[in-house]
Amino acid sequence: MKKIYLVTGASGHLGSTLCKQLLNEGKAVRALALLGEEKYVPSGVEIVTGDVTDPASLTAFFHHDEDEEIIVLHCAGIVTIASKANPMVHKVNVEGTRNILRLAKEHNALKVVYVCSVHGLVEAEEGDTTETSSYHPEQIDDQYGKSKAEAANIALDFYKQGLNVNIILPSGIFGPGDVRRNNHMIRAIDAMAKGYIPVSLQGGFDFVDVRDVAAGIIACAEKGRAGESYILSGHYLTVKEILNEVNEICERKPSGIEIPYALVKPFGALAESIGNHFGKGKPLVTPYSLAILNTNGHFSHDKATKDLGYQTRTSRESIRDMIEELK
Repeated sequence: MKKIYLVTGASGHLGSTLCKQLLNEGKAVRALALLGEEKYVPSGVEIVTGDVTDPASLTAFFHHDEDEEIIVLHCAGIVTIASKANPMVHKVNVEGTRNILRLAKEHNALKVVYVCSVHGLVEAEEGDTTETSSYHPEQIDDQYGKSKAEAANIALDFYKQGLNVNIILPSGIFGPGDVRRNNHMIRAIDAMAKGYIPVSLQGGFDFVDVRDVAAGIIACAEKGRAGESYILSGHYLTVKEILNEVNEICERKPSGIEIPYALVKPFGALAESIGNHFGKGKPLVTPYSLAILNTNGHFSHDKATKDLGYQTRTSRESIRDMIEELK
């Protein structure tokens, strides 16, 4: 049987990277992209335009012959650090995921891998956060994390109905290949490399290279145990460590100044307002982004390493490759 990999969100950072890796492995790839975003999908991929919130537009995406099997890799979603509620976050992340899972079941998909996020987990107060067998959106305050947790529970419901589905939970994704410059962390590293950010903020998070996440998704499609969730984390990095890594790569002196969270927290809303006004609606600093940098932020990928053979590259390699691409 011929296998076709169906990738949603193929015009995004992760989706396009995933398409490239699948092509490099000789896989047949069909990509779903919104109308007008086809140019961001790698060449060599069969492109279908459609919208996960519009099931009628997905007919061609799911079509396959009797001698073909489909593997659905669902990457489409809206990532946001904004304070203002956006109804499209729920529509795309929750209802869009429900549509994809329902159609995957109707078309007898061999496997579905739903790309969730560690923000859909309730973090451990200390130590590493690990996978869960159920998700609790009612315990999550931000709209993005809540929507991902809701969608994860929908995926588990479809598993109980017989769909072979896995849930992938990447930590903060960065790395090269973000041609649309939508990734907040990559834009921050770009600003650091250009010398626009000479000091760091207190806090940190776990960041993972997009190429490692893509490899983990492919491994999950092949080896993931049905109904299981897998965290794909990388390395915990403080903002200071990232800034000084950038400074070293750019052959500049390290920065010793770190601004405490208590000092910047009151200005989070103001920074978001200024960013919305002058930054085309994509501020780097919001109350949510500051709070995230000061949570536990440690996630274990031991389960993915054991079951999927998941591995990560060094954070220095990721940052170096981003800087080279951003020049």
